[in-house]
Amino acid sequence: MLYVDNFRFLCLAMVFGWCFSGKYFANIYNDYRTVAVEAARDAKQHPFKTSVYLASLSIAAHFVKTNPTKQQFESQVTECANDIAVVGDAIRNQNSDTHIQQLVCCANAGLLRRTTFGVFSIMWIDNYDPAVDVYEARCKLLRVGWFEWPERIVDIGVLGHWRWLEKAMIDYDINPSEWDDQ
Repeated sequence: MLYVDNFRFLCLAMVFGWCFSGKYFANIYNDYRTVAVEAARDAKQHPFKTSVYLASLSIAAHFVKTNPTKQQFESQVTECANDIAVVGDAIRNQNSDTHIQQLVCCANAGLLRRTTFGVFSIMWIDNYDPAVDVYEARCKLLRVGWFEWPERIVDIGVLGHWRWLEKAMIDYDINPSEWDDQ
């Protein structure tokens, strides 16, 4: 045991001694300087390729920055539920009402989950609230599978908007069956 502890100490001393000697940081500086010089040279040689890369990187950064959160989704669901609540039953769009009521029930039960892919997010319905501590909720084999997952998706968020929620709220105050009777 004493031999192992001494060996660990010697290894750590060698590593930290080399790191703090200045050679380590000089090598890192030299590597990054070489990469920067080569990147600048390649950018001058291929300006179109460089502009495409920079534009793609800028667009991806914008998508990542405006990726909506779960709190934004729940806030928007609450606002939509309030908007539908002030509309009378006779003129309320039943499709919008059903969709929003399902989301409100799932949110109240704690079943909504957000999975982010960096540039967009997906809201989906899980089987159990994370606070539930029963075997079915914790067992990895009983979780939502890949084949079942697409039918549990309730919304897709991109560029700060939840697409299906906004689509469900189009004409939420117009009952199409009201116009069919006339």
